[in-house]
Amino acid sequence: MKNILSVTSVLALAGMAFAQQPIITTNYTCDPAPYVHGDTVYLYTTHDEDNAEGFVMYDWLLHTSTDMVNWTSHGAVASLNDIQWSTKTNGAWAEQVVFRNGKWYMYVPIHGNGISVLVADSPYGPFKEPLNKALVWQRQHWNDIDPTVWVDDDGQAYLYWGNPDLYMIKLNEDMISTSGNIVTYPKIKDYQEGPWLYKHDKHYYMAFASTCCAEGIGYAMSDSPTGPWTYKGDIMPHSSRSNGNHPGIVDYKGKSYVFGHHYQLWHQKSDKMGLKFQHKERRSVGVAEMKYNADGTIQKIEWWPDNGVAQLEDFDPYKRVEAETMSWGEEVRVRKSGAAGNTVLTNLTEGKYTKISGVEFGDAGAESFSASVLSVKRASSVTVRLDKVDGPVVAKAEFSKDGLVTVPAEGAVGKHDVFFMFAGDFEADYWEFEDSKTAVPQGPFCKAKLNDPEAKCNLPVVGAKVEGTANFIDFENYDVGGAGKAYYDMDTKNQGGEYREDRVDIVKNGDGFAVGYTQKGEWLEYTVNVQAGGKLPFELRYASGMDNTGVRLFMDDEPITDTLALTGTGDFDSYGTFKGTTTKELTEGEHVLKVMVTSDYVNLDWIAFGESEGSAEDIRNGTTGIVPKIASDAANAFARAAGNYRVFDLMGSELGNIRLNAGSTLTDLKAGLKTAGFGSGVYVVRNPAGKTLKLQAGK
Repeated sequence: MKNILSVTSVLALAGMAFAQQPIITTNYTCDPAPYVHGDTVYLYTTHDEDNAEGFVMYDWLLHTSTDMVNWTSHGAVASLNDIQWSTKTNGAWAEQVVFRNGKWYMYVPIHGNGISVLVADSPYGPFKEPLNKALVWQRQHWNDIDPTVWVDDDGQAYLYWGNPDLYMIKLNEDMISTSGNIVTYPKIKDYQEGPWLYKHDKHYYMAFASTCCAEGIGYAMSDSPTGPWTYKGDIMPHSSRSNGNHPGIVDYKGKSYVFGHHYQLWHQKSDKMGLKFQHKERRSVGVAEMKYNADGTIQKIEWWPDNGVAQLEDFDPYKRVEAETMSWGEEVRVRKSGAAGNTVLTNLTEGKYTKISGVEFGDAGAESFSASVLSVKRASSVTVRLDKVDGPVVAKAEFSKDGLVTVPAEGAVGKHDVFFMFAGDFEADYWEFEDSKTAVPQGPFCKAKLNDPEAKCNLPVVGAKVEGTANFIDFENYDVGGAGKAYYDMDTKNQGGEYREDRVDIVKNGDGFAVGYTQKGEWLEYTVNVQAGGKLPFELRYASGMDNTGVRLFMDDEPITDTLALTGTGDFDSYGTFKGTTTKELTEGEHVLKVMVTSDYVNLDWIAFGESEGSAEDIRNGTTGIVPKIASDAANAFARAAGNYRVFDLMGSELGNIRLNAGSTLTDLKAGLKTAGFGSGVYVVRNPAGKTLKLQAGK
């Protein structure tokens, strides 16, 4: 096999439903630790820094896949900074993560200081240290590296580790304490480091990095998770093409896979820079399918196959696809953004691209393509091509500002590899294609459509006067048509869980509803009947627990107001009214009103255009019977029960809890958050009765 993977070879493989080597191209990755949970492979790795000559390693990364070819980057899930008791600033070496009893446990070596354990409620972190000390530490030597953990069928968990010797200790069910003494094993032939304990059928296996250097992957077998271990030979022979190695092995969707690392990505980068390859610790993860003989022994793999492994299932484009999902990326990077596990694709300039393999568009094909972009510094674009970097163009999104850009797609039919070619200077959050079969034209929505999608809706009236219900535009009644047409929402589901079944976050508001959990850049559209031209007054009903927030109004994508500066109402259940006048004259006829959120966290109830006797709010209450919820009493009632109050971020990740005494108030709740160490921000709190409240803590 050639050590240099050229651009030509990348293009030759583009039409095949196989992975390429390396499987991760956004970072140098090594020491793979795959874990199967549900229908997903969680691939935890260590991380060589870009400028590393030797071992320069600060954090641990996570990538996920459901097809073994296309991988989504989730960035760093833990770092040496999370090991509070250690002063180490380098040496985030080989880890392993397992799931048990609703928690995720990450075992990491602190070179020279034993092995530590971190715990999280989510595979994406944040991982926190519960012990403030090492889990195991043999202070007489520096052999305590490369932990591997296995929870056996009877519930007993085992921790193995060690270079050059192999050690084991039993873990208790809490996974953060040990039972018994450390066992030191007799030398397994060719064993060096990087043990990986697992079970396949009735056999137990101890895979390992074989004697340095160069390292291959060897293995031993046993009838028991505690040994004795009988050496069986190589999974992959020693090879000068990889100075070191570290196996990770899983069974997934009926197949077995071995992961390890090599230097393929650094070879490729050296080639592109016109440099002679020089060994540096800039490693990259590879994968190969692994097969067993009838007696349980493993068939030898000579080297990582150029085209990796076969794709297990077609890739579905008709969903939100994180931009950092790819089978190959050309000089692109990712950075953390928002909640744990969330990242965006960055460093997007001319000549760079990503590829998603085996995308099935179906017989009808895609009708449109949407790109969620941010940090746009100049006129930029995403060109979508099929099968190769200069293949047929099926869509091109051009933009000069942040937001969601939706354009027609043509020719995206059947199964293809898809290339996203970048120009300009920007970042990307996600892509989405709309299926021609299920595409819905944009049009008005009303409550009757919840039961009858064919129901006809009267358009809200934008008139000279507010006279009745027809003049009120309820923000939860945004147009049909879906994401990119009728709305743009950064979430993948309705966080409020009310009224409509798409991504827009709708919350209860008294006897009615409001749009909540809003974020800067989101927007909603409404088909309206403008019956009075000119500049019109309006009233907008909203709530916000922030000090200040804002929205802007557009008609047919032309601004009709400046940004509306909305003063906080105290919390997200106390609604107030903003009164203003359009800055542009409206014209009569059917038009599309857009409301754009310009800063985070405002709940939107309704808007009405035209003059009113008294206030539009009085007219609404008198004609609809919908009385906005008065939050102060409700919020205080929320906090009156004694017990634990669980605290979540706005993406639904649980952050911790606080305890309140009986009869507490909203003020007590906010004070409790501050005392517990929750910083300034917006949180979702769940009380002992299971009810939730969104509020701002701190300032």
